[in-house]
Amino acid sequence: MEPASLSVYDAKLLLILVFLLSANITSFQATTPRGFVTKLIHHDSILSPFYNASVTVADRATRARERSDARLSYLKAATMSKTPDGVRGIMFAGDGVFLVSMYVGNPPLHQFLLMDTGSSITWLHCLPCIGCTTTIPIYDQSRSSTYYPLPCDYDPYCAANCDTRRNECTFRVVYADGASSSGNYATENLMFYIENEGQTFASNIIFGCARAVNEPYPDISGIMGLGYGGYGEISLATQVGTKFSYCIGSIQDPNYAHNRLVVGDGAVLVGRSTPLDLDMGHYFLTLVGISVGNEQLPINPRVFRRRWPGTGGVIIDSGSEWIYLIRDAYVKLRSKVERIIDRYLTRATISNHPGWLCYHGSVSRDLDEFPPVTFHFDEANLELGITSMFQDITSTIFCMAVDKANGETPNDISVIGMFAQQHHNIGYDISGQKLYIYRTNCQLVLYNQEMEASLLELLKLAMRNNEELGE
Repeated sequence: MEPASLSVYDAKLLLILVFLLSANITSFQATTPRGFVTKLIHHDSILSPFYNASVTVADRATRARERSDARLSYLKAATMSKTPDGVRGIMFAGDGVFLVSMYVGNPPLHQFLLMDTGSSITWLHCLPCIGCTTTIPIYDQSRSSTYYPLPCDYDPYCAANCDTRRNECTFRVVYADGASSSGNYATENLMFYIENEGQTFASNIIFGCARAVNEPYPDISGIMGLGYGGYGEISLATQVGTKFSYCIGSIQDPNYAHNRLVVGDGAVLVGRSTPLDLDMGHYFLTLVGISVGNEQLPINPRVFRRRWPGTGGVIIDSGSEWIYLIRDAYVKLRSKVERIIDRYLTRATISNHPGWLCYHGSVSRDLDEFPPVTFHFDEANLELGITSMFQDITSTIFCMAVDKANGETPNDISVIGMFAQQHHNIGYDISGQKLYIYRTNCQLVLYNQEMEASLLELLKLAMRNNEELGE
C-alpha cells in the first residue's frame, strides 16, 4: 500500500478534527438536503456483496482489467457518436468499480448502488419488478410513507413521457451491452450511515423506480448517477447542489475502509483546480503533459485535445480502474518506464495479454525507488505513485496499470481511471466547471453533516499551507 504521508499540518489538523467532531456528532435531521456523505465500497472489498475470500490477487487483477477494458470500449463509442436519448453506457457489476451503501424509504431498506460519473440517472429496482434477479431485497414503494411518484405535469419532459393511466412520469435507459431499465420517476428519502461517524439524509430525491429490467448481474440494486444531467435526466449531483467529491485510498487492499463520497454543500473542493469540460454526459480534462521524476516526456499537448465532432480528449472516470492513453503518449511513457526498470528487473509475459508491460517482482518490494509520474493538467497536477502506476498481477509478477487506448487513430480518447486517482481527494464543481485535485491521506478527511463552516475553512487553510510549503 502507498498512503499519502501525514504532514505536520495534516497531523495537527487531524487532532483538531477529532476533538471538535467528537464533541458534536449527532444525527442529521431529515430536512431539505444540503448534502450527504457515504462510504464508497470497492467491488472487491470485504464490505462488498461481491466479496469472495477465495479470490486471488490474480483474479482481482484480471477482473479489474476486464472491467476497465469494457468501460473503455463504451466510452470510446459513446463519445464518438451522438447516442439516442436514454441510451447510456455499460455500467453494471461486471464493469463498476465502487458501490454506494444506502437506505431508501420509510421504513428504510438497505440497497447497494453503483457509483457512475458517466451516468446521470439514479435508479433502483422497485416492486413489482419484471426481470429482476437481484439477491438484495427489492424496494417496495407501496410500503414506504415517503414515496411520491412524479405526475405527468411535473415538467415538459414528463408531459412528453407520460403514463396517462397512472399519471406518472416515465423513464427508460438502454445500455450498450443490451441491458435496460424502465419505470417511473419518483421522489424518496435516502439515508447514508457510516459506523462511528453517524448518519446523513437526503430528502425528496428524484430517482427512477425501475419496474422492468433486463440485466444479468444479481447483486446490485441500481445506479447512482453523478453525471451532470441532460434532457429527461435529473442527476443526483445537481439535485443536491452542484458539487461532489470523493477521496480514494488503496484500491488493491480489500480491507481498506476509508473511501468516501460527499455530495452537496459538504463537498471538499481543495487543492489546485483545472477546467472541467462537460461534453456528452462525461467529464473531460485538459491534459498538457506527462513527466517521470523531473523529466518531461516529449509529448505534443495537441494529442490530448478534444476534437469536433466528439472525438479524442481526456476523460476522468469512475467506471475504469486502469489508465488508458492515446498511442503517442502511451509509447513515450512506456519507453521511459522500460528504460528505468529494465536495468534491474526481468520482463515477464502474461500469456493471454502479451502486450502488457510486466516484470518479475512485486510493486511494494521492488519499486521503492521508482520516481513519481505526474499528469500535468491545465493549472493542476495529478501525481501517480507506484501503486497507481503498477498492479501486482500475481504474487511474483506486476504490470504497468497503464495501457494504450483502443485503436491507432489520433481520435482515440484517453481515460484517467481510479488507479490514478488513488490517495487523492477529487472535487467536482459542476456549475463552476472546475475539478479540484489534492493528494492526501483519506483517513484524515473526516466528514460530518453538522460540521461548522469554520471547521471546513480550517481544513482548506491547512491544505493550502501544505501546498505552499511543498508538503
